[in-house]
Amino acid sequence: MADYNAPVIAPVDPIETQINELFDRMVYRLNQRRAALLNRYHELRDEKAARRSERIKKFEELVGMKAETEGRLQMNDLRELQERMIADIELKLAEVNTHQPETHIVFRNQSEPLEQLIAQLGEVLEEEVPIIPNYQAMREVVAVGKKRRAPGKLYSPRAVAIDYNTNKIFVTEGAQILSRGLFSTHKRISIFTERGDYLDSFTHKDMQGPHGIAIHEDNVYVTDTLVHAVFLFKMETSFPLIAKLGTGGSRIGEFNSPQNLTVSTNGDVYVTDFYNNRIQILNSSLQPIRNLTKKPIQNPRDIKLTADEVYVLCEDNPCIQVLSHAGERLRSLASRSMPNDVANPHFFCLDVAKNIIISDWCYNGKVKIFNKEGIFIHAILVEHQKKVPARGLALTKDLSLVVIFPDSDYYLRIFSCL
Repeated sequence: MADYNAPVIAPVDPIETQINELFDRMVYRLNQRRAALLNRYHELRDEKAARRSERIKKFEELVGMKAETEGRLQMNDLRELQERMIADIELKLAEVNTHQPETHIVFRNQSEPLEQLIAQLGEVLEEEVPIIPNYQAMREVVAVGKKRRAPGKLYSPRAVAIDYNTNKIFVTEGAQILSRGLFSTHKRISIFTERGDYLDSFTHKDMQGPHGIAIHEDNVYVTDTLVHAVFLFKMETSFPLIAKLGTGGSRIGEFNSPQNLTVSTNGDVYVTDFYNNRIQILNSSLQPIRNLTKKPIQNPRDIKLTADEVYVLCEDNPCIQVLSHAGERLRSLASRSMPNDVANPHFFCLDVAKNIIISDWCYNGKVKIFNKEGIFIHAILVEHQKKVPARGLALTKDLSLVVIFPDSDYYLRIFSCL
């Protein structure tokens, strides 16, 4: 019987690593070209539609002028002039109504008809080519949110989520342990643009220690580790509270330090129930459905879903447990005992190739990337600050990586490979 807790260890072949790097660069460039073609395709389609609309408008104007001129025809000296005007209008109408020549575009040093180019682009766009960031080329491009309580600053930030409809960045600001068991809380969610500009923030009187966050359609889900609950806010101007579930406990619908959460395509909410060693599944209105597994999961911290699998970041070694949607353990990834592995993982995310990006709470200032087999690929560093822990992270639509570094000069940092 397979031992699902056994570390996945494989020798690293430098030639294979180089080949993989070259392949990643090739795919990245291909996707950049694909994105450029897509933009050009939409520009050409809009231009063609605008030309047709302009012809129709001109035709209607000429028809109106002709009708108006015919109505003014009188048996006088101006009749001959008016008839000539009608003849000119009819000539222009014929020109407008004549089939326009095909638009040709210079593409690949060849002149191709627009319709043919659109058909070719359509074929390219239908291809399922994974868009993968070039992690080796990622550099810090934005650093915002110094430690302050004022709007636009960040105090004890925890997790980050992206609203992919607007590209807005949502950051939870939670509880900070001071001394003798005392807490300092800020209990709010701050919102930034994809460039790090501050937009807004919201909170609720029942929140004490907001931690994890997930966005699905117009719903914002937030876990609270101090009141042991999950909150549901509506994505509206004042972010009204729609539902709340949970108190401290171990029964279904109760939590013991819920950490992070994610939402499936059908709206089910998966919550990591840390000290209860389980994953609770709720519906979109926060009504409990079931536990993901019957067997305990060692202190789960973060969770992500793919079409056919569930990835859980937990205290086990390896720290990534991959399960089926029925809760069956499939494999374990990302060892915590080998060189270049994570020491104290807290959050993670996946790209489309199922590469695993993990934030390390150990004081090394690194975000570490593993491939889908759990083999270390690359580490992203905070330049000039190599001893800061990392927490929440997420990939934006344009493949930038947003990371929370709670003990650095700037708490919110954005890395890009563009």
